[in-house]
Amino acid sequence: MTKNSIEKNFFEKNGYIQLSSKINNKDFDRLCEQIIFETNKFYIENLNKIKNLGGYLTGNLELLPDKKLIDIWNILCDKDFENTFENITGKKLSNFNIKCSGNIVLPNKGYQHFHTDGPLKSNKIILNLAIHEIDLTNAPTQIIPGTHNRNIKYWKFYLYEIFNKKIFIEMKKGDVIIRNHSIWHRGTKNRSKNLRILLLFALTEKSLDKKFSQEISENLIIGENQFKSSYMQKFKEVFSIYLAPIYIFYRIISSLIK
Repeated sequence: MTKNSIEKNFFEKNGYIQLSSKINNKDFDRLCEQIIFETNKFYIENLNKIKNLGGYLTGNLELLPDKKLIDIWNILCDKDFENTFENITGKKLSNFNIKCSGNIVLPNKGYQHFHTDGPLKSNKIILNLAIHEIDLTNAPTQIIPGTHNRNIKYWKFYLYEIFNKKIFIEMKKGDVIIRNHSIWHRGTKNRSKNLRILLLFALTEKSLDKKFSQEISENLIIGENQFKSSYMQKFKEVFSIYLAPIYIFYRIISSLIK
């Protein structure tokens, strides 16, 4: 078997693949440092506002993009990466709209319940890029391989799939994860004293998303993520944290009814 066929088979079977960094670019290093510095600066200067965001209690927030994320994407997507992406997914990178963002996990927070990033029919691909090292101490994503290619209801996941092998995704700077949006995964706790910042590029096929648009800010901004900032969403977030077993039971019953 060739390397290309091994990677393609792994991706099709498991729903994700990790690619070691091949980026050797001073501009990439500079942009990574700027993103880390500016994100931390925004967090410190706007902490009181951030505390009111949905997602603050769980510690999972979104990094809204500025031009630096676009620049990093352009550095990543050289001809070699485009070929690798096509070999793995069977699809041309040029056929996708790209939504740039980032995922932030706050210190001593970050635990999530297992979930997917949308229904199976959405047919998205998620690409994560590490701009600093991520190990077991600073909130690696945990995934369950092979849960990507079928519609798994919440009750069925907790009855069967949750007992399957789980993988913590540790990453070096410049490493890339390509995964199906429908794979079951969760954020884990950030036991470090620093923000964990992971860039996220959501790829949707242009033929299925003809009205695509994305607002690019002048500066990096930290915003809400899985939970929004409405009272109902904040209640749901509190419920999911402090009454987790009841929250899971509620989700299971809801999935049985639907």
